[in-house]
Amino acid sequence: MAELDPTGPLRRIVILGGGSAGWMSACYLAKSLPDVRVVVLAAPEIPRIGVGEATIPNLQSVFFDLLGLSEDDWMPHCNASFKMGIKFVNWATPGRGEARVRDAYYHVFGLLREHEGLPLSQYWTQRRADGEPTGTFDEDCYWEPALMEARRGPRFADGTSATAHAWHFDANLLADFLARHATTVLGVEHVEDRMTEALLDERGYITALRTAGGRDLEGDLFVDCSGFASLLINRTMGEPFLDMGDRLRCDRAVATPVPYDDADLEPYTSSIAMSAGWTWKVPLLGRFGTGYVYSADFQDPDDAAREFCDLWGLDPAEADLRHLRFRVGRNERAWVRNCVGIGLSSCFLEPLESTGLYFVYGALYLLVRHLTDRRFAPGLVDRFNAEVVRMFDDSRDFLQTHYCLSPRTDTAFWRSQQDLTLSDDVREKIATYRAGLPVNQPTVDVGTYYGNFEAELRNFWTNGSFYCVFAGLGIEPDGPMPVLAHRPEAVRSSADAFAAVAAERDRMLRDLPPTVEDVRRVQGRGDRTT
Repeated sequence: MAELDPTGPLRRIVILGGGSAGWMSACYLAKSLPDVRVVVLAAPEIPRIGVGEATIPNLQSVFFDLLGLSEDDWMPHCNASFKMGIKFVNWATPGRGEARVRDAYYHVFGLLREHEGLPLSQYWTQRRADGEPTGTFDEDCYWEPALMEARRGPRFADGTSATAHAWHFDANLLADFLARHATTVLGVEHVEDRMTEALLDERGYITALRTAGGRDLEGDLFVDCSGFASLLINRTMGEPFLDMGDRLRCDRAVATPVPYDDADLEPYTSSIAMSAGWTWKVPLLGRFGTGYVYSADFQDPDDAAREFCDLWGLDPAEADLRHLRFRVGRNERAWVRNCVGIGLSSCFLEPLESTGLYFVYGALYLLVRHLTDRRFAPGLVDRFNAEVVRMFDDSRDFLQTHYCLSPRTDTAFWRSQQDLTLSDDVREKIATYRAGLPVNQPTVDVGTYYGNFEAELRNFWTNGSFYCVFAGLGIEPDGPMPVLAHRPEAVRSSADAFAAVAAERDRMLRDLPPTVEDVRRVQGRGDRTT
């Protein structure tokens, strides 16, 4: 490769690793930077982490819309189904398993309606303080919980969206689909080989990746998508990984797909609390993906497998169980010299709120936004790193609240959650909630929040998100928002806003088709009988 002007624009990006992160990076960068050559080095024998995937709504607006792909374009290739939120089971009281549900609440997508400039959450608290009859927070303030309980989908029969939603899909099928799209549509080069060495110059910058087949893949920017191995950003560049096991204790998982009758396809992810963690359920056509996320400090793999199999009525000796270890935390810096970590090589949080792919396309969005030439201007790199830290830490803090506010004390694992290391920011949010104030409120209205990634990045976990979790765990403010004592008319008229939510709920229950009907239509499988 001819020597290029060291101050010139990027001409060649090399991505190490396939899987979801690698091929999402290839597609995003090739589409965003059409004059840059993108090369993916991925060996087919390298195993992928994917064991089923649940996502959040901005996957479509930030990633697939950029590629010019609608839901109906990509979903059939990934056995995808719809998701309107997460159902948390038994997080407040002892018990496990859907047959022994003690408590349940939904964390719902979508923003809260406002009334007189304040979110409905504040009026809901005031109404309870006034002794008015109320239901649960999620049921009173959103229409989606009733839709999910009734297994209604998020789209009308003509395919138009009725409410904010995300997706479930097979992560390996997604990677295969994106690999085909990248190589056949976007001109990405796929080198099927294994890296043996990263070559560095005298400054410590990567110049090329040497492969087992004897090739040197030269580039200007190198993107590490090698998963937990982190072959470039950690091993080659020597960047420290900040372990956060004191903040989130789960570090293991046991997973398997389970065949089931999908006629009652659920439009939500389930999170079922267990003795030393929780189990996810990701419904797809013909099967659901499931896994028990637990802490090795409180349960060994054999006991975890037995508890997990007992939940679903499986035989541990016969089930195809996959045991996983993961590191919880993030690199001190995601971008070091001319190497950027994306996905698991950069950071990882347990999948409790489905943030795995969000960290991938969120980082890609920020990378393109802060892209520099081959001088790799420190100011732009530093700003990128600061944004990634903020994005990760914000989600880490939100996940912690699910644990540290849980009233469960029936096992050593749940008792240990009272001793988590909490940031000043999350402590402030909890104190704000207890004081009756909105915890976090987006600065744009409901109609423009989704599809506006800048707004979402600033306030990703909204006031409604915090209320769903806090109220769902039985934690309520010490009192209503103080200013409402001076606005009695607004409090009285808020009844109309709650009635509007109920009316919209009833309309959607009447007009929306069952989830399975829309998913089967998208998949082109009609009324399957097998």
